[in-house]
Order: sequence, then structure tokens, then C-alpha cells
Amino acid sequence: MRKRTNVLWRAAGAAAALSLVVSGCSGEGNENAPTASPGQSGGAEGKKMEIVWANNMNAPEADNNAVEKYLEDKFNVSITNVKFERTNWKEKFGVLLASGQIPDIFPIDANEVDMAQWADQGVIASIAPDDIKKHMPRYTQAMEAVDPGAWDVGHYNGKNWGIPKVWPGGNDPFVPGYNEAWLKKAGFSQPPKTLAEYEQLLAQFANGDPDGNGKKDTFGLSGRGKLPEQMFTSVFMAHGVSPYQFIVGKDGKITWGGLSEEVRTSLKLLNKWYKSGWIDPEFVTTDNNQLNEKFANQKIGVVDNMKWGNFDKNSGFIAKPGLDKGQAVVPGTPIVGPAGQPYGFAYGPRQAPLLLGAQLEQDGAKRVKIMQILDELAADQESWVLTVYGQEGVNYEKKDGIITAKTNPEAAVNKVGAGSFYNPLNAVDTRMAKLTLTPAALEMKNRINAGIKPVYDALLPASLPARTKYWSNLKTQQDTYIIKAVLGEADTDKAFDEFKAGWLKNGGQEVLNEANQVYAARKK
Repeated sequence: MRKRTNVLWRAAGAAAALSLVVSGCSGEGNENAPTASPGQSGGAEGKKMEIVWANNMNAPEADNNAVEKYLEDKFNVSITNVKFERTNWKEKFGVLLASGQIPDIFPIDANEVDMAQWADQGVIASIAPDDIKKHMPRYTQAMEAVDPGAWDVGHYNGKNWGIPKVWPGGNDPFVPGYNEAWLKKAGFSQPPKTLAEYEQLLAQFANGDPDGNGKKDTFGLSGRGKLPEQMFTSVFMAHGVSPYQFIVGKDGKITWGGLSEEVRTSLKLLNKWYKSGWIDPEFVTTDNNQLNEKFANQKIGVVDNMKWGNFDKNSGFIAKPGLDKGQAVVPGTPIVGPAGQPYGFAYGPRQAPLLLGAQLEQDGAKRVKIMQILDELAADQESWVLTVYGQEGVNYEKKDGIITAKTNPEAAVNKVGAGSFYNPLNAVDTRMAKLTLTPAALEMKNRINAGIKPVYDALLPASLPARTKYWSNLKTQQDTYIIKAVLGEADTDKAFDEFKAGWLKNGGQEVLNEANQVYAARKK
């Protein structure tokens, strides 16, 4: 095995300068051969097994850092770092792959489209689920506790690719937050629960001079027009459908939420509210920073794309900016409307798998070693804390068992190699929450999320070639129509039908055909 070279990949086209030649070590068996014992080296006797570790998240400031040394000593390996910046990693990683240099561990931000493309190109390893369950038992238990269906994402062309990955925070639904003082002035002792109560409150916020300045210059709510997926979620969820999720139709087949009659009805209502002056007309160009300003400056009384953590007084979204100007926000519950349930929009926990290089299909010992390392880092408390938060007293302090990151520049976790670079599965095991969330925070989370029925995408993530081909235009088409429908520039009768027909004609039908093929395959 060659001498280790740590590489910081910054310049596009520098692949030729990298001295990374990744190949299986001699003497390794295939997936059906006997696997190596935990301490066995992958090369000649006395040599450490080398792992080429690529990531685009939290790149260590320097090689031979504290976390790297810990991993090398604990697992008797030698690590080669391949570091990318998150903003432009994919182009540069593509150059690396094109040069024939395939790392053992791939960057964390690779998605399901990348997975399918790289599987077709033969640059990633297929891994039997039973192999993962055997060598990553603690991780598998933690992952399946969040979403046992996460295995579906890695299923492609009859094989499983990579290690399934979930984001537990994706289970948290959006809930509306209200200006506490405005709420009381409007005569509400608690936030509205039904669509009728919600309408009454929005009218009061827009017309009842809730800020007391004697002017009609307030609105009920705005919307995150810069990210339409999070726009007016309270209304769409009252009707049980997000326009930006795949749903299962009444016929049992996958369709797109934006084409549903529930969305048509929601848009009719939103246009009514807009014409009544209850919706901020600047919603089209609004993002979260503007929502902060509008709430703190008493221009709007409702923000409906908040999660439980945003109600903490130190949250940079809504809570703290509001309190800095004397405005407190209180959590509501999802509005119950025609759907009859308190549905909350949620992104869902499923993510694309963590991918491994194709050479690991033949290099059984290294494949096992990497899985054992990842299992330890994701599920062992001591290893998890070091690889994610760094060293106590250097990068964080601990009080009453709760970790608090230090904020001085010298305490940045990348100085010791902590973060997500070496622990790409660090968010999966929810048992670690007790190390970072106070009992009060956990109580707040459970209280705010109680009784909510999260609404997830019925299909994604999934590799859909047609989606890659058409989605940019389809999304633009939908964003444009939805905004125009709210503004009254497009009607919700004939124009909605035309939008649906155009969406299907411009590639949407092909997307739905593939979506249903994937859905059917997953059900087998």
C-alpha cells in the first residue's frame, strides 16, 4: 500500500496532481468470502489499512488532526483526507472520479440522482443489507427506529447501494407561530385551531390595528416566496396536501400534490384572503430574513413555517429577532380544515445513502472495517462526542451533562477535525439528543409536536431520470402558477386545468410514470 498523502481539493482540474490511486489491497475476498476480523489489516502484514475519506462537510483545518489520530489509533488504520468545499464540491468531485480516483467514502451531500448515475458508471459499491445489519448493528437499530423504510432509497436496479441514512429532524412538522400580544388583543386566549378561527384571527390582525399605531399597515401573514415549498403551509395542510410532495391518489397510484383538487381549493382560499388584504403583498420576494424583520417590526402576526426549535428564545429565526424588539412568539397547532386532522408539513427523515467506492465490493476486509468504524462513530457516545463536538474544554463545555459549544474562533471544531467530516452519520441516533438538549428543550419539543400528524412525501427520495431531465422547468412552471393564483393573476378554474395539462405535457407525466414504477417496486 502506498504512503499516505492527505489532499485538500480546491482547484478544479487538479485531479492529475492528486496522488490518490485507490485500489483493493491484495488478498481480499469478495462479498461472499470470509470477512476480516475487526483488527485485521487490509494489506501486507504490519501495514495499516488505508482509508481514503472524502467529504464536503466540515473539512478539517489541517491533516493529522486530533480526531483523525484518534480514529487511526483506535481502529489501526491510516486515513487519507480528500476535502471539498460544500458550495462547489460536485463539479470537483466529478473531475476526481473522471480521473479514475475513487475514494472509499463519498461526500455526504451526494443525492439519489448521483447514486443512480454512479451505480450505472460502476464507481460505487453495492452492499447487501444483511452485511450492513451484521457489521453495523447499533446504527441499524437507531436508523430503523427513525424510519425502517429508509432502505428503499438505496434500492436501484435490484441492488442496495451504500448505507441508508436518515435525518430525524425531518420528522418535525411546521407549525404556525403567533405574535402573543396581537393574539390577546384580538380576543384569543389561545391560538386558533380551526380554519374558521384562523380566518377570524387573520382579519383581526389585518384590520384591527394590532400594533396600536392608528394606521392600517399590518397583515395577517406573509409567505416564504423565495422557497415556495414552505409557503402558506398552514393553509395547504388544512386541506391535507402539500403542492410540493408526491402523494398517493385515491386510485392507489402516485401523483403530484400540486395537481390535486385540494391544492386548487387552497389557492381559491388564499386568493380570497389576498384580495381581503390579509396577506402581505411582498410575500413573493420574501425569505426567512424578511420574515424575521416583518414579524419583529409588527408588519405580520403569523409565521407558518416554524419548527419547535424556533420557539426557543435564542433561535435566530423569529423568536430572538422578535424579542429583541419586544415581540414574543407563541406556538400554535396545525390548522384543522377540510382534511379533518392537524396535519403538519414535514420534509421527512429519508435521505440518500452514504455511498462507498466500487472497490469495496471486492475488498471485503476494508468494507467491514469501514462499516465497523461508522457504527462506532454513530452509536458510541464517547466516539460520537469527540468526532462531532471535539474536545471538552477546547471546543465545548459541559454543564449538567449538556454539551455547549464554545463560540470563540479558537474553539472551532474543524481545528481538531470534529463536525461531520469523519462522522457523516452523526445525526441518526436520537439517543444522543440527551447530550445536547436540556430537559426544558426536550419538554418544549414534545409539547409543541404533540398530536400533530406529519405529512411526508409519499415517494422521495427516489432516483427518477425524468425528474432530473424535466424538474427545473416543471418546478418553475408550478411556482409561477401558484404565486399568480394567490395574487389573482391566474384563476383557479380554467387556468388551474391548463397548468395541470401543461405540467403533464412538459415531462410531468413521464415523471409520474417512473414514480409509479419505483413505488410498485418498493411494495414488492
